[in-house]
Amino acid sequence: MRILFTLLIALIGMASGYMHEPYAPFTITSPTKGQLIQRGSTVNVTWELTPGVRFPLYGYAASRTARTIAGLLPPGAARDERYIQNIETHLQFTDYVYEWTVDDTIEPGTYQFGIGFYYHEASSQFTIIE
Repeated sequence: MRILFTLLIALIGMASGYMHEPYAPFTITSPTKGQLIQRGSTVNVTWELTPGVRFPLYGYAASRTARTIAGLLPPGAARDERYIQNIETHLQFTDYVYEWTVDDTIEPGTYQFGIGFYYHEASSQFTIIE
């Protein structure tokens, strides 16, 4: 019983590991700060792991498949704020790149691109234009 309890405590600690780190487990490197993106264009969204970080990324991507969600966030969004528009619901995190075609349903304005489902990391602010 004691061993089972110890294993349970260890699993709970692992599950919340990256959610309480003082640094982000990954950084979105594109789109970049101030980038102007025209509706209808295609943008390569890119990200990289913080040195020393390994999978699984609990709270960001599914532990077995490394699939996650991506969406648009308002400027200055909190790590757990809901996306204002979902972009992709099956993003393969281990690809480190996502080809996003900005369709006409996205209103012109300033956004951040977020990756993750419970918590997310966000890109720098960029602007969608007509």
